[in-house]
Amino acid sequence: MKINTAIEKVTLYDGEADKPIRNATILISGEKIAYAGENSSAPDYQAGEVINGRGLFVLPGLIDLHVHGLVSEATLLSFLQNGVTTIRDLASDVFEALEWKAKEQSGLIASPRIFISGPVLTCHKGYPENVWGPKVAAPVQGRYQSQEKVRKLAGMGMDVIKIGMEHELGPCLSETEMEAIVTAAHSLNKRVTVHITNEEDFAVCVKCGVDEVAHVPSRPISDDLWKEAVKKKIQIIPTLHAHAGWAEEWKRKADHPFGQYCQHGFRAGHHQCQANLERFLSLGGRVVYGTDAGNPHMPFGVSVKEWKDLQSTGLKPIQCLKMATSEASKVLGMEEKLGTIEKGKFADLVIYQFDPLKDPQNFRTLQRVFKSGKSYPSGQLEFPQPFDLNFWIRQWEKTKFKTGWQEPNFRG
Repeated sequence: MKINTAIEKVTLYDGEADKPIRNATILISGEKIAYAGENSSAPDYQAGEVINGRGLFVLPGLIDLHVHGLVSEATLLSFLQNGVTTIRDLASDVFEALEWKAKEQSGLIASPRIFISGPVLTCHKGYPENVWGPKVAAPVQGRYQSQEKVRKLAGMGMDVIKIGMEHELGPCLSETEMEAIVTAAHSLNKRVTVHITNEEDFAVCVKCGVDEVAHVPSRPISDDLWKEAVKKKIQIIPTLHAHAGWAEEWKRKADHPFGQYCQHGFRAGHHQCQANLERFLSLGGRVVYGTDAGNPHMPFGVSVKEWKDLQSTGLKPIQCLKMATSEASKVLGMEEKLGTIEKGKFADLVIYQFDPLKDPQNFRTLQRVFKSGKSYPSGQLEFPQPFDLNFWIRQWEKTKFKTGWQEPNFRG
């Protein structure tokens, strides 16, 4: 057998098994994996390149199901050169998203595989239109307009439909509109994911039968609601550390009452998210990997802090790996092509000097990345630029889109 690349004598985590193969061989032929398994069972081969994997560790390329990464070629390259070979962007201008996806698919840019939602469905002046602006929002009103918008987005090539629900920040879609969106999306074989933070919005999601929520709620949730969500097999993308990132960002405005409020709120939200995820998991809830990359201090690549937060809720390292590989590929409907290192699938894999499942910090020991069999070196990890916090302060002072921060019992 003639192949492009052979990785020999490596420790292999294939994304499916609970334990690694200690003396594995991986053969890459073109874009696909020709063999992955015990060295003793490997077929005879002639390789253009042979990599001595002794002492090294191979994992599937990670799949991040919640990013805001369609920023620049440098941003996308950062994902790829830091172990993330597939991303799903969950809020963007529809035409810009299609342009980035076309560039990736045609090989014009070095980028992870891109899946997109386009703009977020919401009501007029609802989230995210009232916070992030109209570019990433698609306001709808009524059942028929909601259904038509879903059909248009799906027809334009969106991979998933996203809804914004945030009663704490403004008006939200009605149950009728939510049900119309879910029904229309499912009729077109599209999943529905929803931005939420609180119990009121989570309850609507559960009632309307969405497929997933894009964050673990950051407010207390009743056990009855958790159990109903588990019963309906709703998945959660935790994005645990995003709240901590925002708390860190607001330290720059610690001398302003709103800055103090945000620090306090996001720190509390971070702790509540961890407690909520722990409870959801204890009841048998299903989770998949997503970081909310593009928010403050969340890197365009593997988030070591997210992995540590996930494990703090009781998830084992191998469970986290499956969340970000085999389980994530099922969410994308790509389990026949991505998510595990096995014969016939795309050769999306990463090589580390030290074992990331022993310590998440070892994700920073990346040696090489393969996407569709093409090799890339590790590279600089990019982070978002500092956010314009003065803008948010002005918005707060102008709109007062949340109440309570000026109450006498508030403590920053």
